[in-house]
Amino acid sequence: MKINTCFPYFPLLKQKIRQIIILGLTTFLLTIISTPLVLGQFPPVSSSGDAAIKTQTPWWDANKAEPCGRLWCSTVHLLGGVDKLFQVAVDPTAIENPNNAAFRVEDRAKEVQRIYDSIYARVRQLESTEQQDQVQSTISNLGNWKDLFFDRSNLGKHPVTPKIEVGIRNNQTVIYVPEQLDLGLSGQTIVTINRADSLHYGKSIEDIAKEWRLLIVESLNQALWAYEIDQSYTFARFLMAVLIVLLIAIPMAIIWIIRYIINIWNRRLSRQLQALEKSLAVNAEGLTTEDVSVSDNLDNGENDPPSQPETDSRETNKKRNLFLLFKKAINNPEKVIFKAKNVVDNTVQNISQNLSHLSLKKQANIKRQQNIAQLLLGLLFWIQVFLVLLTGALIVLVFPETRRYSYFFLGQALTIPIIWMSVGIANKLSNLLTDYYLNRWAKNQQLINPNSNRYTLRVSTYSNALKSGTTFLFIVLGIALTVTFLGINLTVLASVGGVAFVFAFLSRNVVEDMLNGVLILWTDRYAIGDIIQVGTVSGLVENMNIYITQIRGSEGRLVTLPNSKISIVENLTKDWSRVEFKIEIAYDADVRKALNVISQVSEEMENDPTWQDKIVEPAAILGVDNVSHHGILIQVWIKTQAMQQWAVGREYRLRVKEAFETAGISIGVPHQEVRYQAL
Repeated sequence: MKINTCFPYFPLLKQKIRQIIILGLTTFLLTIISTPLVLGQFPPVSSSGDAAIKTQTPWWDANKAEPCGRLWCSTVHLLGGVDKLFQVAVDPTAIENPNNAAFRVEDRAKEVQRIYDSIYARVRQLESTEQQDQVQSTISNLGNWKDLFFDRSNLGKHPVTPKIEVGIRNNQTVIYVPEQLDLGLSGQTIVTINRADSLHYGKSIEDIAKEWRLLIVESLNQALWAYEIDQSYTFARFLMAVLIVLLIAIPMAIIWIIRYIINIWNRRLSRQLQALEKSLAVNAEGLTTEDVSVSDNLDNGENDPPSQPETDSRETNKKRNLFLLFKKAINNPEKVIFKAKNVVDNTVQNISQNLSHLSLKKQANIKRQQNIAQLLLGLLFWIQVFLVLLTGALIVLVFPETRRYSYFFLGQALTIPIIWMSVGIANKLSNLLTDYYLNRWAKNQQLINPNSNRYTLRVSTYSNALKSGTTFLFIVLGIALTVTFLGINLTVLASVGGVAFVFAFLSRNVVEDMLNGVLILWTDRYAIGDIIQVGTVSGLVENMNIYITQIRGSEGRLVTLPNSKISIVENLTKDWSRVEFKIEIAYDADVRKALNVISQVSEEMENDPTWQDKIVEPAAILGVDNVSHHGILIQVWIKTQAMQQWAVGREYRLRVKEAFETAGISIGVPHQEVRYQAL
């Protein structure tokens, strides 16, 4: 409780963290399931030479193969900078098994990178004391630390930078390191340039060899100088990393404050929307006649005291109008009564229409603001994730040992958040479009039936259901895009029989719930705010989507029903409702007198301003329904506005009871005759 009070932002943060953890675990499990452990040693045998070439190398492997036209390529990452890299290629048609092209090119890139790393490590370890003194003298003479870390053009060639040559071995052009005993190097080939490399770059083999040789020499020189600088300024790069974190923390804090303010706005809109829905979907079964009277008085403004000038003016106008009305009533009383009745009916109808229109308009406005707030929250959240990963990418760039993976980090680690940010924005935009078209549909339907609030309830119901459905679809799309980007072979997942069986078994009920939920919404069987009965469960529909329906019972219990279990539904509040009034009078009572009293009570209630807008049609007095030793059963039907049958029924029963007492009509009492016969 203290955490929620002091940090209102904490529940939302926990929800976002939970979503990220779930997505991460899902992706990790898919990766583990779909990656064979021995695929690198025993490549799969394909029965068809034209089968698609695929690689099962995990996405985090920097040498992961990728198609480049009809060739397969893999990147060799060198030290010394983000631009120190080149790609080697393999032509599938030039090898014995074309399906192994991806593995062949990955092995080739890894072998080139292994030889390169071994050369760098060997020359760095065998640096002589004289060479170290020369290096320290060069660094000391330069003096400017900015040039040391960002511009090393003034440093020149490092003393232990090895010679790299281009030559011909076994009738192939190669880049090799000649024998250099002072550096502990024996002659060794670094990379062989073949026809596939020439096709990939669109250059001759000799030109490619010259470019790669210069690149390798420059990268070794830069890496060696970076190592020497780190030895001279041990904590400089760590301080730079801390500075990057502090700089990124400033916009992160600003975004956090903005999200906190927007979250407060979003919660306020949610409370307003809930209050509006509760006012439209009030638990009418629990309303008393006093509640209805007080509500009507408040709506008519009876509790607002007028000012003194308004009172005087109103009294003067009232006297004048009463005099004119009295004069017209004497001359033509029937016409005055007819006009007064029309005025009352039109006033009640206009109030009902305006209330329905205002409710729908207010609901649309709140939902539009809420969608905008949620869109901004989601966008800012993914911007924060992007900034966190950008911080990691910049820190990777700072350290020479990890700089070679910066492209990999930016290209792979940042793409996944961008995918989910795009999916989240698309989901929020779809929510905006959903609410826009639902509100436009509701406005058109409201013109046809202006006295009903049902379209406001249906908009709320359909909005929640459609949003949950589109959110599910976008999550599936995000997972599919993530799995595709990571290079996970979906056919492997499909081939895992156990996983497929478990997924099919678990999704069977979900699909049934979804299909039945769509049918419930399509046929408008009920909406949020309706009072329904499903089997033995009855109550107010508090929440629903395409999967479940939640019903709040009379005792406050919340019952959750899967939509697939809902077949027969009794909707007690759709469009209109009815009071089914039954009363038994005494067997010897005057039936016609009782019917007249009931008819008089019905007319009085229909003309009562508090109740006349809640009663749709005059009461239908069906007459005597049953005659028994209990008494005489009389039945009456009263058609009311939706959800008003309980309040109208309670008031009607009260008035009939009082009228029967005044008229001296007794309620039926069971009679039993006992005869005693003496023996």
